[in-house]
Amino acid sequence: MGSMLLGVDADHYAPEATGLAQELCRATGDKIILVHVHEFAIGRFGKLQVDCASDETEQLMSDIQASLSQSGIDVATEFWEVPVGRIAKAIIEAADEHDVRYIVLGSSHSTDLPHLPVGSVALRVLHHSRRPVMVVPRSAGAKAVAHAATTAATAG
Repeated sequence: MGSMLLGVDADHYAPEATGLAQELCRATGDKIILVHVHEFAIGRFGKLQVDCASDETEQLMSDIQASLSQSGIDVATEFWEVPVGRIAKAIIEAADEHDVRYIVLGSSHSTDLPHLPVGSVALRVLHHSRRPVMVVPRSAGAKAVAHAATTAATAG
């Protein structure tokens, strides 16, 4: 039994990524490390959070963890804090720290990966991670989830 990292961005949450992670865990028995990265800017006025509101993010993470736990999946939740522009690096570091088998990220876009904007977090993680990365677009349907779960079960 291994683990996977599921990255959650409250501003651009893609529930399809959570659904895929859930199906993969049912097929493999993996644990989910649920990670959200808060971005901060440091200036004259001190340290300011520049991403979504903390209470909104904490509620979303709590809801996701409860849902996954209720379905029998072992879940751990982590919040990371990084300076602006270092979200991808933090996701990769969290994956390395937990020695996960793969990373699952949601995309706020409903298109395939080549259409992602240059500089997106998912694109940076794809280019810099030494682990498999799955980017799940919002338009991912049940067929994609079922196919990925079957593929993971046979590969694992």
